[in-house]
Amino acid sequence: MKKLIQITLALIMALSFVGCSKDSGKTDGPVEVTLWHTYTEHHNDFINQMIDEFNNSQTEVKVIAVQQPYQDYDANLLQAIRNGVGPDICSRFATNVADYIADDLLVDFGPYLADKKIGIANFKDNLAGDLYGEITQWNDGAVYMIPIIITSEVLFYNKTLFDQYNLSVPTTWEELETVSRTLYEKTGKPGFGTDSAIDTFQGLLVQNGSGYIDAKNKKMAINDKVAVDQLTWFSNCIKEGIFRLPGDDYYLSGPFCSGAVASYIGSSAGVGYATQNNGAFEVAAAPIPQADSQHPYISSWGGGYVCFKSTDERAEAAYKFLKWFSQAENAAEWAVHFGALPAYKDAMEQQVFKDYIETNIAIKALYQQKDAVNWLNSINGSAGVRTAIDKMISEACFNNVEPLKAYNDMIASANNELNQ
Repeated sequence: MKKLIQITLALIMALSFVGCSKDSGKTDGPVEVTLWHTYTEHHNDFINQMIDEFNNSQTEVKVIAVQQPYQDYDANLLQAIRNGVGPDICSRFATNVADYIADDLLVDFGPYLADKKIGIANFKDNLAGDLYGEITQWNDGAVYMIPIIITSEVLFYNKTLFDQYNLSVPTTWEELETVSRTLYEKTGKPGFGTDSAIDTFQGLLVQNGSGYIDAKNKKMAINDKVAVDQLTWFSNCIKEGIFRLPGDDYYLSGPFCSGAVASYIGSSAGVGYATQNNGAFEVAAAPIPQADSQHPYISSWGGGYVCFKSTDERAEAAYKFLKWFSQAENAAEWAVHFGALPAYKDAMEQQVFKDYIETNIAIKALYQQKDAVNWLNSINGSAGVRTAIDKMISEACFNNVEPLKAYNDMIASANNELNQ
């Protein structure tokens, strides 16, 4: 019976992909390519609007958008790709790309970007931060992702409370500790929290000059002293009660809006949740603290669009759409409607975006730290490294494990993940 159910589910999955299969021959009309996404509501409406605009602007390519359920999307996408019935285009993160490259599934956009007729002039220099390094980290000259937008970390804070106690917005971690201790003494509640202890810890490493993953040798390359010092400091702040983590809340927007924590680092895209306090206090946003002006760093969370291999004709068609999508006016419009920063400098200069950042506190804060957007090596096993870091932080903060032991256990686990 179990085997029959599995066969039936597989058949249903296959039938659900009908209409997405890829032919290998050339067509007389426009080349059709499919774009899968999980956008809903106004995001879904606007991506369809943009695709219609592109389709109506020329006759060579027709993009067909296919909305997919968010649940089990990664697994369903990979199954569809391997069965030859997946999309041509979809948005992915660098960790996904590393796995796809290992299976030789992705189109290299490099030759198209460099082509004299259809290339994109100044593509590398026009990208914000070090996004070009992120999308070319795997093979010299190969470009497997074309980014459109950036989301990242910002510091949301209770401006009313900060003003009440004459506190300045912290720009360094030392200032954040001082402010948080003051707020704890005044209110009995933590002054700071972070939605993602993993990303915050990674940021502390890089900002303090540490490496992360040695991609060539597939092993961790973290500076031991930096890591143990930062873990000790962070765990002590948690134990003292001046910092906190989400726990069962998952995100700190709820505790923040209820007044249970005075500030937190969260995604710029979560500004709508950070401001749902029924007018109880004024919310503001600022760049996240930095440890060292020589190593500025905020996480790159935007990802980028990839193209899965099928035919040269479809690959070029997919590239032409992404070239159009990345043009300044289009990238700026998508950033505004998505609540993000454009990945391109010329898009940030578009008036529609300049007007937008004056209305969105999180995007304004993100724009102020745009040059600090950076990335960490993504190779097979790097997702497991994040899991190991998460466990290390929990052990040190909540289980009274000495930071040095928690760190050494993490390194052993992380190296094992990278060499499976």
